[in-house]
Amino acid sequence: MAYRDLRSYLAALEERGKLKRVRKEVDKDWEIAAVCRQLFYKIAPAKRPALMFERIKGFNIPLVAGVLGASREIYAIGLETDTVEGINRKWDQALEKPIPPRIVKSGPCKENILMGDKVDIRKLPVPVWTVGEDPGPFFTSPYVITKDPETGVRNVGTYRMEVKGPNKTGFLIGKVQDAA
Repeated sequence: MAYRDLRSYLAALEERGKLKRVRKEVDKDWEIAAVCRQLFYKIAPAKRPALMFERIKGFNIPLVAGVLGASREIYAIGLETDTVEGINRKWDQALEKPIPPRIVKSGPCKENILMGDKVDIRKLPVPVWTVGEDPGPFFTSPYVITKDPETGVRNVGTYRMEVKGPNKTGFLIGKVQDAA
């Protein structure tokens, strides 16, 4: 059974001691990346938690980091299994029996719908992860769904996406990547 939404997954991480909350107000560009780097470089993977930054200067929503790949344990919780073998088994099952997409009228994914001029991704606390090198803020682990216009084949990939405007991002597809 999959998690209903991000909130239920975060609750599962917190129950298992794998989510730490940062309650101090932080700057999205200078402090979040610095804390995350320390987390990934200084803490052994088995002890590494995901983080929730609750108060970000200039924003009224939290930001989570490391909820997908901070450690094998966190990854296993995300797939609702307890072992690395369980992770492999879940992936094998997903590849053997993919679940087709379903269009729904309501659900957690439709709690907040913004369209047209109301769309402004700059209202999200997207950090500049490498200050002085990145040209701007980047989503680091978004899932990008593409569809080949000729074959109809869909692909889901993780691509680092630069915020380029209120309703525009950009991402680089390398030679070894497949965006359908």
